[in-house]
Order: sequence, then C-alpha cells, then structure tokens
Amino acid sequence: MLPRLIILSIFSGLCLFLSWPPNSGAITFLIFIGFVPLFIIEDNIEKKNISYAQYFCLTYLAFFIFNILTTFWISNAHIAGAIFAILCNSLFMAIVFFMFSKMKNIFKSSQSPIILLILWLSFEYLHLNWDLSWPWLTLGNVFASHPEWIQWYSITGVLGGSCWILVINILIFRLYLRVLCKKNLVQNIILILLMLFAPLLISIKTYNNYNVNLETQRDIDYEINVLVVQPNINPYTEKFLIPQEEQLDSLIVLIEPFLNRHLDYIVLPETFLVAPVWEHLFFNNSSVKRLNTIANKFNFNIVMGATTLGFSEKTPTAKAISSHNNSWYQVYNSAIFLDGSTNLYAYHKSKLVPGAEQMPFQHTLYPILGNRILNIGDATSIGNFSKQDSVSVFDSNIASVICYESIYGEYVTEFIKKGAQVIFIITNDGWWKETSGFKQHSMYAVLRAIETRRYIARSANTGVSSVINPSGKIINRIEWDKKGVINANIRFSEIITFYTKHGDYLGRVSSFLSCLFLLYFIVVNKLRF
Repeated sequence: MLPRLIILSIFSGLCLFLSWPPNSGAITFLIFIGFVPLFIIEDNIEKKNISYAQYFCLTYLAFFIFNILTTFWISNAHIAGAIFAILCNSLFMAIVFFMFSKMKNIFKSSQSPIILLILWLSFEYLHLNWDLSWPWLTLGNVFASHPEWIQWYSITGVLGGSCWILVINILIFRLYLRVLCKKNLVQNIILILLMLFAPLLISIKTYNNYNVNLETQRDIDYEINVLVVQPNINPYTEKFLIPQEEQLDSLIVLIEPFLNRHLDYIVLPETFLVAPVWEHLFFNNSSVKRLNTIANKFNFNIVMGATTLGFSEKTPTAKAISSHNNSWYQVYNSAIFLDGSTNLYAYHKSKLVPGAEQMPFQHTLYPILGNRILNIGDATSIGNFSKQDSVSVFDSNIASVICYESIYGEYVTEFIKKGAQVIFIITNDGWWKETSGFKQHSMYAVLRAIETRRYIARSANTGVSSVINPSGKIINRIEWDKKGVINANIRFSEIITFYTKHGDYLGRVSSFLSCLFLLYFIVVNKLRF
C-alpha cells in the first residue's frame, strides 16, 4: 500500500511542477489534477491504511518535489537561502493539508472540502503579508503564461485563481470516489465541465474584446512615448566591477538614436547606479549630472534604480556612520525620478526580499544577528536595507515598482490608489542566471497588468524587458542576454478595478474563517477529552 501512495505523492509533485510557468499550453491543465493524488492519499487515513504522520510525510514529499523543481534557481544566488526557502515552503504547504486532514472529521463530509479551500487561501494570504513572505508559488500565479484564461483576475486577483484550481481538484476527486462506488457520474461531470470552462470561455471572450478595443480606441492625449532599456550587464562578472561612467557611456550609445522631444520617459533598470549615493549629495554624482542634463535638453523624464543612503535615527536597520558619534544612516533600494531639475524624487523599495535584502523578524533578531543578511554578489554586502512606510507615485501618475514587489498584487494596487495610471517595473533578474526564475518573474508582471488594467513597461538589467498591455498581452519584449531598447507608445488609464479597490479580500475573509474553524476544532477536541 505505502509504495503505491509514494508514487501518488511523486505524481502530485510532478503535475504541479509541469503545469508551472514557463511551461505553457495544454500542460498547464495538469494543475487541475495536481492535488487529486493527495486527496486519494488522505482518504487512506479514514480507512486506517496510513497514520497522520505518514500522511504528513507523503504530502511533504509532493510539495518538496514541486518546490525544488520550480524554484531550484534560487541556489544560483545563494545555496543556503535556496535550501531554506524550499524546505520551509514545502513545510508550510504540507501543514495546510495536515491541518485539513485533522479538522475535516469534525465537519460533515460534504462540508470538509471547504476547510481545505479556506485554509489554503489563508496560507497564501499570510505568505503575502509576513516577514517570511514568499508568494512565488501562489497557485493563481500558474496562469501567468495564459492571460486569455484569467481576465477575471481584475475582480479576484491571483487568489481567485487559487480558489478555481482547488475547487476543480476537489470536484475531480469526488468524481473519482463516485467511479469507485459506481454511482451516477453525469451530474458530477457536468459540474466539473461547467466550473472549468465557464470562467475560461468568458475570459477568452473578454480578452479578445479588450484587445480589439485597445487597438481601435486610441487617444493621443492619453498616450506617452516610453523608451525601455535593457543594458544586459552580468551582475556577477560586470555590473559591480565596471566603472559607472563606462556603463553610462554604453547606455548613451544605446539610447542616442531615440533621443528627441517626442520622448516622455526613459526607464532604466534596478540599481542602474551601482555605487551607493548619499541622497543629500545625489546631484553631485557625475553620472546623475549627465543623465539629468540629457533629460533637461530633450524635456523628458528618467526613472532608474539606485542604491541610496540617507541620515536617520538609530533603528534595527540603521548603520553607524562613526563609532565616535551617535550618527546613523539607512540604505535603500530606490527608484529615482529625474526631470531635469535638481529636486530629488525617490521611492524606497518596501517589499524587501527576505534574507537577501532584510533579515526576517529583524526587530526580534537584531540583538542576535545584527545587520547580517545573505550576500548575493556585491550588491547586498552593505547589510539590511530599510524600506518606505507607504508607496509614492512619480509625476502624479507613474508607479515605479522595484523587482520583487511586482509579485504582490494588492501591494501594487496601492500605487493605483495614489493615482498611478501606468506601471514601470525596474528589476535585475540576472542573479538567477539562465533558468526558469527570470522567466517566471517576467510572466508574473502579466498578472499585475490584468489586476489593475494598466500598461506595464518593464526594464530588466538582464532578463526580459517588455511592454504589456492592460489585458496582459506582451506587445514588445527583449529576450535574455540581449542588449536593446523598446520604443513604445503606451496609454494612461484611470480605471479602478474591483480588485484594485478591494485587494485580496478572498484572503482576508478566508483568514477570518480559518480562525473560527481553528477555535471550533480546539473546543470540540477539548470537549471530547
């Protein structure tokens, strides 16, 4: 019996992995059966064929296979960080299924699948909002390679996709049980087909109509001309070794043919300025002066990434300027807006990568770990980064989202609520080398376009740079290991989607219900004993 269940566990992990981006096409449908083997395994607890401990180990095996095959590329940046992320994320996923198995017996069998749905959405919501946040494998992300399937993400966000996946898996498992019992299958099959294809067909129709409207309803007053730049500088062997002035010379040669007064914005990648720059001395930097002069000459704006330093009070993330006085400063991963003036407009990255940019639970662990974080190349050797308390918008309508922040749907909507009508994403995906990592990160930007109904201009130092329309269609792109620019007209949008207005409401409701289920479970178990 156990060998058969191990095979089912392995099959579950492989289905989840094979369905995931950058894989696309019909293979994505494997996500709709990926959890069925785990339900079959769980059914054996009630039959006394396996213990709860064995079930936990089998689910952990499935999720470990899923995690390691999908996110192994983290090891290119830091092996210990990859091991920690893969082991912990597999553990969290397995705990959800274990808790479902323990709690289901206090509810009627017809109601028990709801427990798993609520617990899983709660887990994904927690994973979006705590210090160990790692929502890379939020189930709804799986459809990033199929924007035509998920136009309704403008209502639900990615958690709606997670809900869809779990419901179909539960219905297919119930069909499996009916087959074993030789009961009437027609009703179940009709329900599965309806739940699977109704959202799909509605979305495809919406996608096609949306793109037709975008092509026919153009308004020059609401368009901007954007130049998206991909310098293609290797972060391991070149980015932090080649002098900044040489990198700027190369950039100017690249963009010079496109410089004119019809250009509105140039978008440069994360940490385009490689050396940390004091914010109060920002315009003394020779590279900044040259860029600002170009912006002033042609009357356009530049959005670029930089590591900036600013004075502060003593905090867990602050660093001492000198051991002889009580002076402190903060380090920021920043997006900078240049408009030809000498006014500094900066947004400091707020969703920091756990371990790589900020040690999780820093306020608690500071007395033990100090400012230690995982070193990735030379860019993060300066210790913990600090973050901004709230988002800010450039030029009244430009959201500048920095790298990892682009996988947080509800967070990106905060820019829209502050008036952003277009989204610029600046990133450096070269840390992951030529793996599925940079492809996944690029594809996830598609989800943000659909959720907010905004054009996205994405500038990667190395990776994929692209322009994405509000339906999630990639209309221009520069591939991996290519130097180049995209010159595109993109349109402002004032649309406020349901998801923009309400965010991850599915996660909040599920978290509340999970607390109620957990309390009920504890009370019932107390009464039993």
